[in-house]
Amino acid sequence: MKITLVIASLYGGGAERVASNMANYWTDNGWEISILTMCGSNNASAYDLNSKVVRHDLGARPSGHSMPDQRSLAVLLEMLNNSSVAERSIFTLDFNLILALRDAIISTAPEVVISFIDVTNVRTLLATRGLRFPVIVTEHCDPNHNYLGEGWEGLRRRSYTRAECLTVPNEEIVSYFSSVMDGRVRVIPYPISNGAHAVVAESSARRKEGRTLLAVGRLAHEKGFDMLLEAFALIAPRQPSWCLQILGDGELRSQLEQSAAALGLAQRVRFGSFTKLLFEVMRQADLFVLPSRCEGFPNVLLEAMACGLAAVSFDCPSGPRHIIRDGIDGVLVPPQDVPALAATLERLMEDEAERRRLAAMAPQVLKRFGMEKIMNMWSQLVLGCNA
Repeated sequence: MKITLVIASLYGGGAERVASNMANYWTDNGWEISILTMCGSNNASAYDLNSKVVRHDLGARPSGHSMPDQRSLAVLLEMLNNSSVAERSIFTLDFNLILALRDAIISTAPEVVISFIDVTNVRTLLATRGLRFPVIVTEHCDPNHNYLGEGWEGLRRRSYTRAECLTVPNEEIVSYFSSVMDGRVRVIPYPISNGAHAVVAESSARRKEGRTLLAVGRLAHEKGFDMLLEAFALIAPRQPSWCLQILGDGELRSQLEQSAAALGLAQRVRFGSFTKLLFEVMRQADLFVLPSRCEGFPNVLLEAMACGLAAVSFDCPSGPRHIIRDGIDGVLVPPQDVPALAATLERLMEDEAERRRLAAMAPQVLKRFGMEKIMNMWSQLVLGCNA
């Protein structure tokens, strides 16, 4: 089986982790996998790829391309002419990229194409107009809380009708596309990477000095780290042995660092960048927190629980409640309720027995979302598309 994966980049992120895991799994099982990215560097990958995976980067705004055949060009131009002003401006700006992507996809001679994340999905569906292989598109954010703007939203809803199938990580996202996809939506959660399995099998020894509350994610508004700082500030004076460690990159780093200092937390909060050694960091932490305003299916929460960490999360739309079984293997807190988050964190900081109980149950996510189980769902979908 020859599969081509299309994703904007392989920088650190949940969808990028999933794409890398899928590529490695299928390559290990003898399939031929190509990955096409559009970030400007073949080497900018946060995750290790099997050496047999073929990767090609188009660059963010490629200029050279061959024109499509007359039939395909007519289809593209017809869609352009029938687009709104907002859609047409995007289409025109991306036209060279779409044609370059088309050439790149054709060159991989795929049996099935799988595209990751909204905007890339639209580009991929436009690029494959008139071609004869199935395209599966995947959504990773909750579109009910992730508005793309008038132009992209219009193009998404019209282009998705051409997809063979749409996969989403949880049931809450299905309804958004029900009128567009006509029953062609499949719920496939994220698989937990093999790295988490290896960490669980190792010693669970923690650091001997001090306690660490760990949070991981892109430093962006939707990830809610500003609320986490506020919650930690409420309890930090009473919990002198605890520090907060935030790992991630993003546009809000300086703002969050300033907020930590203004809250008197400069010596209690450690900011770090994305690391490939995340599982080792998780293994050394004592409690995990996900303070997001919205999610799709938070991969980092899966990984923290797989590593045997007690986890606390806002019950935000739309992923955490599908992962945490509240009170059994983690704790859900009402969304954006900072005092409730602070109270829950402090309760667990002070109750080591409860942390250990939750931590002991947390790795059961490996059974619910293990690599073999989830990738079997993916393989059945792909093989069905090519039947």
